[in-house]
Amino acid sequence: MTVVIVKRVSIIFVIAVLVLSVCLFGRRAPAFKEGTEPRKIAIVIDDFGYDGNGTEDILKIKEHLTAAVMPNSPCTAEDAKRAHENGFEVIVHLPMEPVVGKKSWLPPDSITSDLDSQEILKRTCEAFDQVPYAVGFNNHMGSKITVSRDMMYVILDEAKRRNFYVIDSKTTQDSVIDEVSQALGIEHYDRDLFIDGKSEDAVYKQVLELAKISEKKGYAIGIGHVGPAGGSVTAKGILDAIPELKKMNIELVYVSQLKGSL
Repeated sequence: MTVVIVKRVSIIFVIAVLVLSVCLFGRRAPAFKEGTEPRKIAIVIDDFGYDGNGTEDILKIKEHLTAAVMPNSPCTAEDAKRAHENGFEVIVHLPMEPVVGKKSWLPPDSITSDLDSQEILKRTCEAFDQVPYAVGFNNHMGSKITVSRDMMYVILDEAKRRNFYVIDSKTTQDSVIDEVSQALGIEHYDRDLFIDGKSEDAVYKQVLELAKISEKKGYAIGIGHVGPAGGSVTAKGILDAIPELKKMNIELVYVSQLKGSL
């Protein structure tokens, strides 16, 4: 009887150790081989400009992140300046009309489908001018605009004049941003994943999913948000993932630092 009890206790102990190991180490990423070139991940945080939920938490992250700042917003210039001072790269988060949704949801002077080319250029220039330190732009919504070669030509031609790069947020698979960018010779990138989630762990997993994408193509771009779509939860998830990224030999970089990875 004593031998049976000892065996049972031993089995229970082994099971407990295994469970504890999974809990402690299950989220850890595999180590990389020494001497390998670091892969690159860029994380863009959209919707700066409103002092939205999580703005302070995101700005406290001491990594190379990119802040996409909405023009025509209460804190446009202030948020751009704060992001720059906290070591972020700054881009314009250019609001454009979506296929599904109301124009009233957009900030004033957004790019809408009823505008002629002269007004599109005027609004684009004004939006770009409002965001200090900007070196590029991405689209806010815009599924109705990014499918138009004529409209995107006007916007991207102005971006080229300012030596901006462009990130296609990929709010529609029919976007022509890449096509028009190539024709104009402007540096362009595509969003790979949206990283926001309902929990810190969900964001963590999305960031590590970017790591898998970077393994296949050499780099990856994720987009998160301040405000109700992300905010503090997104900030915490990113912070949790950073140590794991470093173990995987993955470097967080500005979007502009991806140029050599194209």
